[in-house]
Amino acid sequence: MATSAVVGALACQVDSYLRNFETTVVQCRQVVTPTPSKAGKKSAVQTTPSDVAQECYEVELKDTILFPEGGGQPSDHGVISTPDEQFPVLAIRRELLTALHKVSKPIEPNTPVKLEVNWKRRFDHMQQHSGQHLISAILDQMQVPTLAWNLGEKVSYVELPRKLTDEEVLAAEDRCNDIIRQGIDIWVEVPDKDLVNKDKLPEDYDAERGILRVVHIGSLDANPCCGTHLKNTREIGSIALLHQLPIRGANSRLHFLIGDRVRAYARDSNYLTRALNSRLSCQTEEIEAKIGRLESQLRDSLKREKLWMADVVKAESARVKEDLKLEKKAYVYRGDLVGLDYFNSLVAQIGNLEPNSGVVLLASGAGKNGGALLVIGEGADKVASKIREEGIIKGLKGGGKGAKWQGKITQWEKGEAESLKAFFDRLEC
Repeated sequence: MATSAVVGALACQVDSYLRNFETTVVQCRQVVTPTPSKAGKKSAVQTTPSDVAQECYEVELKDTILFPEGGGQPSDHGVISTPDEQFPVLAIRRELLTALHKVSKPIEPNTPVKLEVNWKRRFDHMQQHSGQHLISAILDQMQVPTLAWNLGEKVSYVELPRKLTDEEVLAAEDRCNDIIRQGIDIWVEVPDKDLVNKDKLPEDYDAERGILRVVHIGSLDANPCCGTHLKNTREIGSIALLHQLPIRGANSRLHFLIGDRVRAYARDSNYLTRALNSRLSCQTEEIEAKIGRLESQLRDSLKREKLWMADVVKAESARVKEDLKLEKKAYVYRGDLVGLDYFNSLVAQIGNLEPNSGVVLLASGAGKNGGALLVIGEGADKVASKIREEGIIKGLKGGGKGAKWQGKITQWEKGEAESLKAFFDRLEC
């Protein structure tokens, strides 16, 4: 039986610039993975016996240019092709020393295949990973070791044992970009295994049978790593060190952008800035001051709203009390409101209802925004039960007992507000 190249000596690790490759299928096995809903994540979609699990296949190849997830680097994307069909690769994972390619259909063993890597994604990962090595090397010189790192879809980070000062961040960024401009070679060494630090190897990696690689940035840095890397620091392009966030006590996550992501970030930021210029009717340098004035105006508006609401609540509560005296029932519907803040203030103003004084039905919201329903008074839970039994509001969920029932309306369907009012009109108290 044919054997495959071990992780550490894969074609993508020997030459990270290979975009196409020909190889042979060693074996293919079926696997069943749970859907997100079965894995415990909430789903709004009802599942059926046919979709509670997803069928897929893991293909082992004699060699591969598609990198399996590892060393903080996500797996590549790519395509496996036979003369008759193409098989998009959904993911590649490492199992001990073997790279396994996840596809949606089986491929027969011994089938000759062609591989193509998603080069844009691969080169982005190479920029981020080589750039991270450079960032960590510079931070090591500042006596700030890297504890962990994450390659994100848009922004990545290194985890550090402390927060850097603003001056340290700028100094590190300047030093990184100076190294980039110098055009220092990046190269991979496979030294004697006894000379390699094995502390950061995965627990299931066979260090004796596997290949231990050390990635060098000139004489600046030497770090054990399984990832795909650039050949020269110039290819990193540029490094932008961004914000920091505290994590796990004194630790800090320093976020960064590298290479083509810096240009993408500049484009997105420029688009956002131009949009703010238009929406706020001001120049870029005036945005912060304009937002400050708007915040002040909003605070003033909220204060006035509270005063006006207090007057409205007082008038509304007087009307409710009058309706209770005349009919032993009262109804308030506010389509312009969604939550319960107004109604809670109204209930507080009304005060405790005397026995046999009647029931109050309060409803808010409209359309897809949903709303709320509050029923107070003797037998409130029975009134709410009738509303639910008659299916007057399909998106109604809630609970309560005795003199108070409270519910949320996920969505108002057409005609439901009118049906609720009709229900109230025929309600006997």
